[in-house]
Amino acid sequence: MADKVAIGSNKTEHSSRANWSQLPIDPFQLILSKLSVRNIKPLEAVCRPWLKAIKYISTSSPSFACLLEPPRLLLFRDEDNDGGRLSGFCSLKGKFYSLMNIPKQLGDGYTICIGSSHGWLLFLTNKKRLLLLNPASAAAPLLLPPLNTFPDIDSIMYQYPPLEDSGNFLLKGTCGYWRKWLCKVVLSSPPTRNNRNNIGVLLMYNVGDGRNRLAFCTPADNKWTKLDEHGRYLDVTSDCHRFYALREDYSVEVWGFPNSSAIKKLETIPAGAPMVPKLNYDFQLYMDKTDATDLFLVKTGASDLFLVAMVDSSAWERVRFDVYKLEYNPDGTSRWRRVDSIGKYAVVLGSNHSILISPQEFDHAPGYHENSIYFLHASSSFSYDLIVYNVREIEPKKVGYLGLLKQPAYWLERYPLAV
Repeated sequence: MADKVAIGSNKTEHSSRANWSQLPIDPFQLILSKLSVRNIKPLEAVCRPWLKAIKYISTSSPSFACLLEPPRLLLFRDEDNDGGRLSGFCSLKGKFYSLMNIPKQLGDGYTICIGSSHGWLLFLTNKKRLLLLNPASAAAPLLLPPLNTFPDIDSIMYQYPPLEDSGNFLLKGTCGYWRKWLCKVVLSSPPTRNNRNNIGVLLMYNVGDGRNRLAFCTPADNKWTKLDEHGRYLDVTSDCHRFYALREDYSVEVWGFPNSSAIKKLETIPAGAPMVPKLNYDFQLYMDKTDATDLFLVKTGASDLFLVAMVDSSAWERVRFDVYKLEYNPDGTSRWRRVDSIGKYAVVLGSNHSILISPQEFDHAPGYHENSIYFLHASSSFSYDLIVYNVREIEPKKVGYLGLLKQPAYWLERYPLAV
């Protein structure tokens, strides 16, 4: 497998001793398809032919897929106004892994992590540049259009009065200030060698007036584009080159980004506010709007849209989630219906994002819980616990103690060959 010709050949030399470095490409690709992320990475260091073969497969076989692996929590330490230093990962089982080869963009403490999507992180550098970085691969960072081309940048930079968060005024330029208006990032797909400059980047932001807006770009663009405003957006997610934006009236906008063409709105799905059963003072059962404090829009690999609502977060023992599924009626209307199951899936919730775990990720990773929600809960002392919540049983359990975290936590999906 020394070069492309050798890699693509199925011929082997007969000898008394097997030469594993000359393993034909077809069985080698079959072996890779049976491995997960943590198993493939060490193979790159076995020999140069194997490294070249893995890179060749990732570029010549766009449909290639290895075994999926549950996401891991990205941990930062020692944050100050300049940013935070990456220290390692935590698994869904609460086990910590140190990150040995920290990318220089993350190790100097002069970057602010805004969010994560499809295994990549959005950072704001000390030079006020937005870039995408994959800390689990050797992929080069993806620079996004300059910050001075961002929509409403004047309102953001010269806002008065200052932003307020939990009674504390946020100084311009601090981590808290930037995270307050850069709310969430979503990518249309994982960047690969073939599409890295043509992926869509959707950023939800606000200017301190309580209304979230949407901005869009690709790494190949020279400026950001502001999308149409229709009230206040609550959350955004993506699947199969489409973006889904939850509006304040609980309808869902669907934006298409096919084949790196211009983004456009495909449809708006009216749904109305999700309703939950409640009791009044006369103990009469009635239906009312959800009183959720946090809302997360989740798209499955099929056509299902779920709305995960955190209702009570005062203490982890009392945490409750309401889960709603978007259902279509025969007359063409739609509504959010409360359900007690998300099937064999699980959902991981971060500070400003959600990740869906498919059944395939559980097949080779025993010990994880389907039909559950994984999330972090902060105590009054700002220490964090990892909690798993069973949707059907309405029961939270502590998975592990993470200690003091000085900045928001971000869950990271892994795509080992998308570099």
